[in-house]
Amino acid sequence: MNNSLAKNATYKAILNIFNLFVPLIIGVYIARVLSVELLGMYNRVYSEFQVFFTLSAFGIYNFGLREISKFRNDKKKVNKIFTNLFLIGIITNLSIGFIYIIYFMFRATGADIYIYALMMIQIIGNIFYIEFINEAVENYGFIAKKTIIIRLLYLVGIFVFVKDKSDVFMYALVINLTVFLNNFVSFRYLKKQISFDFTEISLKRYIYPLTVAFFLTNVEILYSQFDKLMIGWFYSSNQELSDIAVSMYFIPYNLVGMIGTIPLSLVSVAIPRLSLYIGQGKKKQYEDTLNNTVRVFMAMIIPICFGLMALAKEVMFVYAGEEYISAYPVLIVAAICRFAFAYQSIYTNLIMYVNNLEKELVSLLALFGVCNVVLDLIVWRIGIMEPIWLLAVTGISVLLFDFSVNIVIKKRLDLKMSLVNKSICGYAIISSLFLPISFFIHMINCNYWVNIIVIMTICILLYGGYLWCTKDPVLMILINKFKLNHFLNFKKRIERRK
Repeated sequence: MNNSLAKNATYKAILNIFNLFVPLIIGVYIARVLSVELLGMYNRVYSEFQVFFTLSAFGIYNFGLREISKFRNDKKKVNKIFTNLFLIGIITNLSIGFIYIIYFMFRATGADIYIYALMMIQIIGNIFYIEFINEAVENYGFIAKKTIIIRLLYLVGIFVFVKDKSDVFMYALVINLTVFLNNFVSFRYLKKQISFDFTEISLKRYIYPLTVAFFLTNVEILYSQFDKLMIGWFYSSNQELSDIAVSMYFIPYNLVGMIGTIPLSLVSVAIPRLSLYIGQGKKKQYEDTLNNTVRVFMAMIIPICFGLMALAKEVMFVYAGEEYISAYPVLIVAAICRFAFAYQSIYTNLIMYVNNLEKELVSLLALFGVCNVVLDLIVWRIGIMEPIWLLAVTGISVLLFDFSVNIVIKKRLDLKMSLVNKSICGYAIISSLFLPISFFIHMINCNYWVNIIVIMTICILLYGGYLWCTKDPVLMILINKFKLNHFLNFKKRIERRK
């Protein structure tokens, strides 16, 4: 292993921070430039397209990441796996792409047909999406540098070509071309290191494991993705109202998701290392890495979620403007639901999948995905088809999944894991104080910017002070790493002077 897990996580965190701030900047800009109706139209089309896009991926990314992580030191084996998965990717993307074209030819009602059509660029680009190889060999340095450059081009493209309330088609074009470019650059880079090997083509043998990975990946359709479709269908008699309602769900949900990508970098970079430990039978190393990853992850995600709850109205104002500020209750519910989604990510990616418990995992994800669909239909039946209620029942479904999968893990795996412990409870208790702090600051009735500065300052000092007073290992690791880097840099400067 050329890179340490900490170094990989650092690269991934830098990338995710960049991937967070660019969409935040773009989101703020787009919400103010495009009309509410046209942005709603784009979000509706994108929500429907995501169903086809995730189907076309066919679980190749997740399966490829796990398998190549296990055999990354065997170049011949890697070439064979890559060749088979690439051929399958061509078949699934072109097949689903054809079905998608038929769908939008019937679904489109006017100008939205151009947005539907532009989304095909992403399906074509998905054929070249083999970034899982870079992740499997832990080449996060390249991923970070490449993505940052392309994201900057995306930023420039948005500011140059999207200047008017009606520029929704240019907005869609820039986004889709960016996705295509990102995938194609990685493909060209990796083709210099791996080769096609057609000596052992056996697509059939990959069908079952890919089908399992497919369900793991696409079961998301039964959760938040289905919520967005339900909103669109419920208001189908009034397309403008439908588009606005989808945006009221889409914007807060995506905002929490974007901010959550920073701690989620720990989960994604840990998958190859944990898969390798499982493959080598190193149970102790697996358990230690799992517990450390969970602790750091929760130390980050818990204060982020409580912070979003405390500043929900201000966040919606800054991010989307006055037109969307009424969606701040949806943001609060989305932040609460993020706790359940956080544990779902840990259970799914770091424990069940890497330990080859795919059957049990698929069954539970499907079961509670169907449970979410049923709850959505109940909400629709009683006439409260609002974004906040759909998101709430989705959170309940995911929470039920978490409880159930925890029971299965205890029965099937003899692991010394600590997913809810004294430290994590401490993070939650101290972070919950953000809410009364926010309540009292809001009573002063200052403007949005003053509230943001005052509340964030107090909460950061409170949380940081707690970590310092308790000598929390997460903070100590960061401090010691900073001291070590400072010492090494100082030593290099002394050596240069000599």
